[in-house]
Amino acid sequence: MGMSQEIWVSPAAVQLQEQGPDYLDIVDDQPWSAQSGFHRGFSSSFRIRPDRKLWFHFPFQLPTQVTVHRALLLWEAEGDAAINWVCVHHGGMQRQHLFEPGTALSGTPVPFDPPEQWRHFYPASHRLLSDLPIAPAIDSRFGVQLCVLAQGPGVVRFYGAGLRILAP
Repeated sequence: MGMSQEIWVSPAAVQLQEQGPDYLDIVDDQPWSAQSGFHRGFSSSFRIRPDRKLWFHFPFQLPTQVTVHRALLLWEAEGDAAINWVCVHHGGMQRQHLFEPGTALSGTPVPFDPPEQWRHFYPASHRLLSDLPIAPAIDSRFGVQLCVLAQGPGVVRFYGAGLRILAP
């Protein structure tokens, strides 16, 4: 039996499939954020326009010959925004759903209270951790990408994404 470990990428790693004011609106009072969101050191925030859906992709660099058996997402949604589809892409073109598409993603609350002197830099936080089994597990050879579909209107914030792997 191999060793289990988690590999995380920061929220700044997220790639949007579409960008610009046709899909995004101003978030956190920053007019320029309607182009590609607001990336801070601790989160990446996006205000999705009404009647829009937007894919977010988290790429992972993995060693070869590992087995990926869980995906993790640290996130929150505000307003009527919802995450309603999560899948992994692997082997270049293969896609595997992690829960039923069209179902709202849930998670376990992960509270954070910033130090008083920095609090004015942080938006209010209602973070959730979603721990999603990958079944069947994926034997990684060509890389893995976590793909998240969110719909508006409202804000989605990502605090990071992870994979739990088994290495030989």
